[in-house]
Amino acid sequence: MIKRSMTVVALGLLTVLVFANVAYADFTPVFTLETSNTVINGNPEVKIHMEFDEEDEEIGNFKMTIPKGFIIAGDDQIPEVPASPPAPLGKEGEEIGSGTITIEGGLACRPGPEGGIPLSTAVNIDATLYERTRTDDEIDAGVHAVWFLDIEPLNRVRLLVKGSPLTGWTVEGAPTPSDNTCNPLVVDITINAQSESGVPLITNRPKPGKVTFLAEIASQDSPTVAMFTHQVVLTKV
Repeated sequence: MIKRSMTVVALGLLTVLVFANVAYADFTPVFTLETSNTVINGNPEVKIHMEFDEEDEEIGNFKMTIPKGFIIAGDDQIPEVPASPPAPLGKEGEEIGSGTITIEGGLACRPGPEGGIPLSTAVNIDATLYERTRTDDEIDAGVHAVWFLDIEPLNRVRLLVKGSPLTGWTVEGAPTPSDNTCNPLVVDITINAQSESGVPLITNRPKPGKVTFLAEIASQDSPTVAMFTHQVVLTKV
């Protein structure tokens, strides 16, 4: 039977619950979330910050839960962006967010032949979040919107938004494993309040009171999942 331990860390409104396979896993990432607008029916920016130490296992999957009552713009609400000439591959769609990624890159990220030189260095990459048209399969699977995180040349992550105001929302996606990058990793991404054409992306629920955002970050190398909660108090003004 896998033994699990639970660590609870309180930081302001942030509570972190880490369920770890203590015998095999070293996976204690940091996650914080900030919303710029806490008024009912407001349209907040959402700032996400994650940190992974050099000793941490690499991230395998990310899932964020947005409370019920909130509204998220759907695929059909954000217009396609006509491009002339056509946008470069990966740059299609309206921009809905941006940020920076700092990650270790180089040969040292994966053991090479004996006697090889384990070279690596920290790499800073600009990240851009785009809204993308859903595929037919995604529509059939109940996907409401697609948020495409472009971290070229390192990675691309297709974040699938599912749910409704009645049930709440999930935003979930996984980076492609790479032999050229490794921890330490720092991620700072801001989801904008509006798309490029002015469509509100996230709208606070119309009822004041306390709401809870959740995040689950899964390890790529073990069954370990770090779970986080962040509470926000919505007000009338």
